[in-house]
Amino acid sequence: MTHSRDARPAAAPFAEITQREDALVRADLKAHGWPRALAASQQRQDAMAGLIASTLTPPLACKAGCAWCCHFKVEVRPEEVFQIVGHVRAKFSPARQQALYDTASRNAATLQALTPTQQLSANLPCPFLQDSQCSIHAVRPARCRTLHATDVAGCQQAYEEPQNLAIPPSLVPALVLTGEAHLQGARQAFAEAGYDDGAQELNAALAVALADGRAKRRFEKGKKAFV
Repeated sequence: MTHSRDARPAAAPFAEITQREDALVRADLKAHGWPRALAASQQRQDAMAGLIASTLTPPLACKAGCAWCCHFKVEVRPEEVFQIVGHVRAKFSPARQQALYDTASRNAATLQALTPTQQLSANLPCPFLQDSQCSIHAVRPARCRTLHATDVAGCQQAYEEPQNLAIPPSLVPALVLTGEAHLQGARQAFAEAGYDDGAQELNAALAVALADGRAKRRFEKGKKAFV
């Protein structure tokens, strides 16, 4: 599969993107605090992804209603979890918040009973998946922002055959690479500022954050958020 006729937007070295994002996030953390620093970082990641996507031939096949990748295991950073919970508290009804907690708790229990290898092929629907669309798209994790393909056939096959490791990669390499560089820079900045930067499985972290208000307070004091 040919992913791009012009890979120049992705040509910036991994280290260059990482260092630039590290510096920008550090400055924002100092001037504005973690919520605004995270939001600004997400905007930069989306802008970079949009630039790369504009060069792709064929174009991205991702669209509302395509949710194959929304069944795979996702790791998140603590600040992402607390941003998501803030969004949920503001936008979701109490009944919907309870349903979200119940789903996340069930998913977390299922995954915790599996080995790390088995978790990669568990195919559990994201707790935020509603009518085959992301219900928190504006605050979705950085990992989700890198999951883009120009042909959904590979995504569908990966969903239908999760243990088949011979399926050709369907994601756009430039988007994955730059997204990972961006993520690494942001993580470095948060760690340098004294925040917990430990990656967490989305369902498990979400269940804790929804049930325990102390998790966010621990995070903001520079302690481990999830204990």
